[in-house]
Amino acid sequence: MNNDERIGVYICHCGTNIAQTVDVAAVADFARTLPGVVVTKEYKYMCSSPGQELIKKDIADHQLTRVVVSSCSPLMHEITFRNVCEDAGLNRFLFQMSNIREQCSWVHMDHEKATEKAKRLVAAAVRRVKHHRPMEEREVAVQPKAMVVGAGIAGIEAALKMADAGKKVYLVEREPSIGGHMAKFDKTFPTLDCAACILTPKMVAVGQHKNIELMTYSEIEHVAGYVGNFKVKVRRKARYVDEKKCTGCGQCMTRCPVQYRPTNGDARRRVPVEIRPELKVAVDKALDLHRHERAPLISVLQDINLEFRYLPPEALKYISRRLGLPLSRVYHVATFYTAFSLTPRGEHAVKVCVGTSCHIRGAQRLLDALGERLEIKAGETTKDLKFTLETVNCLGACALSPVIVIDGKYHGNLNRSKLEKVLKRYTQE
Repeated sequence: MNNDERIGVYICHCGTNIAQTVDVAAVADFARTLPGVVVTKEYKYMCSSPGQELIKKDIADHQLTRVVVSSCSPLMHEITFRNVCEDAGLNRFLFQMSNIREQCSWVHMDHEKATEKAKRLVAAAVRRVKHHRPMEEREVAVQPKAMVVGAGIAGIEAALKMADAGKKVYLVEREPSIGGHMAKFDKTFPTLDCAACILTPKMVAVGQHKNIELMTYSEIEHVAGYVGNFKVKVRRKARYVDEKKCTGCGQCMTRCPVQYRPTNGDARRRVPVEIRPELKVAVDKALDLHRHERAPLISVLQDINLEFRYLPPEALKYISRRLGLPLSRVYHVATFYTAFSLTPRGEHAVKVCVGTSCHIRGAQRLLDALGERLEIKAGETTKDLKFTLETVNCLGACALSPVIVIDGKYHGNLNRSKLEKVLKRYTQE
């Protein structure tokens, strides 16, 4: 770092956006005391033509080697001031901008503290600009192609948008089929539209789009390069079927003589899973009920979770053994869906909406009142396993806010007295 740098600091009033909260003159006086600063000025609108000309003139007159502008967000005018520096003969990257509007004046009410914060932001910018080095912009050829990793609903939508814009898209999915978790859902929140009705047309569009190369049952092994010139190595797993002849009917799965078996030792020598008799009966019943399903795991977990109000660890191990699935796969499903719980839940699930509408109308007060009344925090269950307290971001009932749901029943327009009456009905049961 060169200690002989000649730095110019410029403080913007931004009309009253900054000046009404920050003492701009005091910040400018402070900046004059910083090491390396040879000129400091304030102006009502630094981004205006007169403000830009002021910076250009000072760069020439004072032989400035660095420039700092303290004003609004760099997202708005960093390019503006870089161009000013370049027009004056100074490398555009020997410039630093500090945000004393969005990050200071707009978020503070105390004038004195806002002014002190603005001083620290200016000092930080001055210290940082000393480390800047001249750089040059270069243009390089880029590949007008894109790769999307993951063919869930988000990946599918991204691929279609870019493909429709005329770009070549490689859509990589590690599973044999696209669609992701949405393909397992029945309805979508909050409209309760059919998930398949939304997803399947997009799946078909991906398969038929001329600009999309679909790579299913494939995984990324290596990525190198930079934006516009990436090189990606993709490993395509063995198919064991002729993709051109496959219709997706699934009959090969029912007739295939090969079955998956865990590779961690001889299954006959493994220690049997210890499981409570009543839990074993319930799991066996659920497995028998859903034995005709191609993928019964979710259905079985739903039945166990409904009966015991959570998924006991020994049940997951037993299900893993019975279905011949890796235990990691069972836990993956059990922890993905919020409807499942690995810890005991209360007899009554109390869900408090903390969305925008409910928050404005006192949802936090309801949550605090419930916490005091039940002596638990959000996400916890009472010791007698009577209540579980949860928060949700939206219940789709803004007209009833603040609103809670207990065992699927909505209770809206609540205050502390009404809340106590609602709880009393459930505690008396």
